[in-house]
Amino acid sequence: MTILYIFILFITWLLSALFAIAGVGAANTLIPVYYSLGIPFSIAAAAGLLLNVFSLSSSTANNGRKKRINWKLGTMFLIPAVIMAPVGAYIGIHTPKHILLWIFVAFLAYTLYNLIKMKKAVNEESKFKGVKGLYLGISVGALAGFLGGLLGVGGGMIILPVLTFIETDFKKISGTAGYIALFSSASGFLSYLSLLHGVNYLLWIIVLVGGILGGFTGSFLMNKFKSSTVKGIIIVIITFVMIKVVLTLIGLKF
Repeated sequence: MTILYIFILFITWLLSALFAIAGVGAANTLIPVYYSLGIPFSIAAAAGLLLNVFSLSSSTANNGRKKRINWKLGTMFLIPAVIMAPVGAYIGIHTPKHILLWIFVAFLAYTLYNLIKMKKAVNEESKFKGVKGLYLGISVGALAGFLGGLLGVGGGMIILPVLTFIETDFKKISGTAGYIALFSSASGFLSYLSLLHGVNYLLWIIVLVGGILGGFTGSFLMNKFKSSTVKGIIIVIITFVMIKVVLTLIGLKF
């Protein structure tokens, strides 16, 4: 058990640091890893959301100081995301685990596609002004919050591709996505906390420590690594996890 916890601490630290550089939580990759280690899915999802809260809080504070966050645009997405995250968490608790995992596979495929195809488009922030823009922002934010609560991913990977069509500065894209994912993750985690029973708090403490270390490490490395290099690493990781979950679902292991 001690070796298992040491491994969880190490992999949490490593992956949360890499994902913090990109401005999103590592929960979308770590949840199936936790699940494959024998942790119940709902507990793993809650642990993933807790990880996002602590890893993204440190990176968001750093990005805010360096003016890498579009606060106005992020808040437009954030409010409906926070509202819908508990709804997703409640449904996730009462949904069969194999269905959640297939949804997770589809979500990872969607994330992978958008990371590979991600382009810096002409700034289109004007589309989010006025009544039409308000409806669009609320819809995207609500969807991100719901899926974040359902799957324990915080919604950052839903918002990130959308922001690429609004903002041209990739560091500001990452910072704004992290700001949104931080609060939607906190909302989803509090919902899981009120619904779950028999929680392994030692596991959560280990995840918390790994998340804090990962957040600080990611903030440091953001100024050292090229975004393209980190994105390439993340693509490889997501591909590996997606294949692993699919093989597990169809009864194969590797």
